[in-house]
Amino acid sequence: MSALSGFILVLLGFGFLIFIHELGHFIAAKWAGIRADGFAIGMGPCIASYRRGIGFCFGSADAKVVRLHGKRPIEMSDFERESHGIGETEYSLRALPLGGYVRMLGQEDGNPDATSSDERSFSKAPILKRAVVILAGITANLALALLLFLVAFLAGVRFPAATVGFILPGSPAATAIPTDTTKPIGLQPGDVVVAIDGDETKTFVDLRVAAAMAKPDTALTIEVMREGERLTYTTTPARDAGSGLLTIGVDPARSSALTDVRDSREDVERGLARIDGGLAALGVGPGSRIVSVNGAEVSTYAQLEKAARGSRAEPMIVEWDVDRNEKRIASPSKTSTGAGTLDGGRTTVRMKPRPEFELLRTPATDGASVDAGIIGLAPLARVLEFADGSVNTATLKQGDIFLRVDGLDGPRISQLMAYFRGNPNANLHATVLRGETEMQVDIRTDREGRVGVYLEGAWELPRLAHSIDTVQDADAVRDTPAKAIAAVALGTILSVDGEPVANFIELREKLLARAESHGKARAETGANPASDDASVSIRIGLRDPSPVSSPIEVAAALSSADLRSLRALRYGFPIPETYFDPQFTVLSANGNPLTAISMGFRQTVVMVQQVFLTIDRVARGSVGANQLQGPVGILHTGTKVADEGFMYIVFFLALISVNLAVVNLLPIPIADGGLFVFLMYERFVGRPPSIGFQNAAALAGIALVACLFLFTFYNDVARLIGS
Repeated sequence: MSALSGFILVLLGFGFLIFIHELGHFIAAKWAGIRADGFAIGMGPCIASYRRGIGFCFGSADAKVVRLHGKRPIEMSDFERESHGIGETEYSLRALPLGGYVRMLGQEDGNPDATSSDERSFSKAPILKRAVVILAGITANLALALLLFLVAFLAGVRFPAATVGFILPGSPAATAIPTDTTKPIGLQPGDVVVAIDGDETKTFVDLRVAAAMAKPDTALTIEVMREGERLTYTTTPARDAGSGLLTIGVDPARSSALTDVRDSREDVERGLARIDGGLAALGVGPGSRIVSVNGAEVSTYAQLEKAARGSRAEPMIVEWDVDRNEKRIASPSKTSTGAGTLDGGRTTVRMKPRPEFELLRTPATDGASVDAGIIGLAPLARVLEFADGSVNTATLKQGDIFLRVDGLDGPRISQLMAYFRGNPNANLHATVLRGETEMQVDIRTDREGRVGVYLEGAWELPRLAHSIDTVQDADAVRDTPAKAIAAVALGTILSVDGEPVANFIELREKLLARAESHGKARAETGANPASDDASVSIRIGLRDPSPVSSPIEVAAALSSADLRSLRALRYGFPIPETYFDPQFTVLSANGNPLTAISMGFRQTVVMVQQVFLTIDRVARGSVGANQLQGPVGILHTGTKVADEGFMYIVFFLALISVNLAVVNLLPIPIADGGLFVFLMYERFVGRPPSIGFQNAAALAGIALVACLFLFTFYNDVARLIGS
């Protein structure tokens, strides 16, 4: 589905939800005997209309009535109107397909003065009937949501499965405490989350929502299935700096199929070209799927990682199914390149695994950042690619390596990102290495301190960023060998124990060889290689950045913790897991209408609870107000949802219908909930609030809604520009 067709479909769906809301009011008004003068589909200027006695006409039928009888139908009594043969209600089609409205005698939203003494006016109807009319719109939206959920579950809706994939080091998930002390600390990739605080978890969305909606500083109880065993962990969600939401720091587990989501296609294509330029020539692209590695069938990214670890540094034989890729080359049935072979719809490619580095987490006292590196040494930051809408494409280039920003020399990636975030809406002076040339550039940050680039480590260089002297392990804080090495930022690493190294990858290989040989030697003597007294001395050759400096050699010791960390290093699959689709699960009633009704009712109740919970969490501050979306944000989200298929649009509209119902139930003066409060006041006091009070309340409600609209509109536009 194209972006335009998805946008139009969601726009019409959004308008349909509002139309159903107003239809609920209209039907209830007819039932209550209240005179309904107009019912409109859409908003704005009238395109065409119908009123009994006038017939179909372009524009408003009321204009013809005025020309014939000198007054509008709503200004006539029922007797006068019927004597002219004119129907009670004008049905009109308006220019903007955004919902609709019902016009009742003696009732206008935002205008309490619009009263009438007519016996069929809104204000003259019994309180119970007026309450039914007011609540009918909310009821209609909830009933529609139930129906849409029922349809979606009958057909089946695909969601990311509640299976744990990547776990951010040091995150709440990584430090989760098991109730069984014999089990390892932290959730593990591949864990299937089955319940959170006793509530069943069916999809990864349930997991994210449970974390985001958690009470601040309150632990969650997470139950997972791991290799057939049910385990229980507790952890407290933490606020994510990027989204502002509470999270436990996990991503969904991935499949072996490259994502074909519209917003990600270009990123995947650019990434594949950077990793292996021959893949595109063989038809590999968005939608392609890996079916085997070294002859073993695979279907998940975890299996790809396992194959990469097993191959160590040796190239892997990767078989792709490229039939799903629309851009697959139109070629003879068999084609060969230097990268591999395309045979029909299958491509066989030799791919070299990616060496993994240590993930080094600084203690909370130092900012609790995470950087990739080795023994505390970290690479410089390089521009990987640009985010959409980046304002720095004219000054920065892909491949630029940051040497300094303002007065910060040799920043590692986390320092650079923190510096950007600390200087929003600023012009910064940077020095970058472009090829072999150092260049001065000016870069700009947006209101959230972003520069619109993705960064990676410059692993192919021997130049050093700021070292990480102290790291936070799972249970302790320790110094790294880099503290003893005391390398100067922008310096160059030259050797390990006299053996030259040309970059971080070679440094990794030398250190890993030292750790493994030391472990084997201890094992041969009967000593435990992982014991706390295990250590090894190394000599690191360095050169400071000064042009007149001479090479030096510095001694350092690799502790038992360093050695364990080095020996744990593996090789990873060369294509990042973010390029792959999540593993999916399908929520379905399996064609059983009764099951679909039950699932739809449950989902409706859950969504009502979550909307109220969101309001509570915004008030508590655990959900930032900047997370609220207005119509622009809803439509933008809807166009992304459209990529998932028609049933997901149905499910999305059901969610919005529930939101519309709950928002209208809030006691805001111009909303249905506010009008219902006035009715309750009239019921218990014996008279309605004064017109003056209602006018003031209406103005306050209009101002509140206008401010909320402007705030969410600003959020939506800023989010779109910054995305």
